Amino acid sequence: MKTDSEIMEDRMKKYGPPKLFFKTYGDMCRLLDLYAEESDQEQINEGHLVAMKQVLLKVLRSVWSPEILDNYCDARNYISISEECANGEKQCYANEKKRP
Repeated sequence: MKTDSEIMEDRMKKYGPPKLFFKTYGDMCRLLDLYAEESDQEQINEGHLVAMKQVLLKVLRSVWSPEILDNYCDARNYISISEECANGEKQCYANEKKRP
């Protein structure tokens, strides 16, 4: 079994320094939230928005390590999930935020 340090070292090689990665990811997620809030949607579909944030995560990982093919497959799957949420899957709408 790998130690926490070994796991962190492995992840840094694959995805870059954690502080840089999570700062960048957090900034991108905040921008996505702001963009959704400014849209003319009657209400924000949280399931759709969260799935799109997962796409961003996979995009960032792919930018750092384009050779890791799993990120592309995962990103496609998250796009499919976001599409299902946007097109009426009831479980995706459970925690929608009503717009004022």
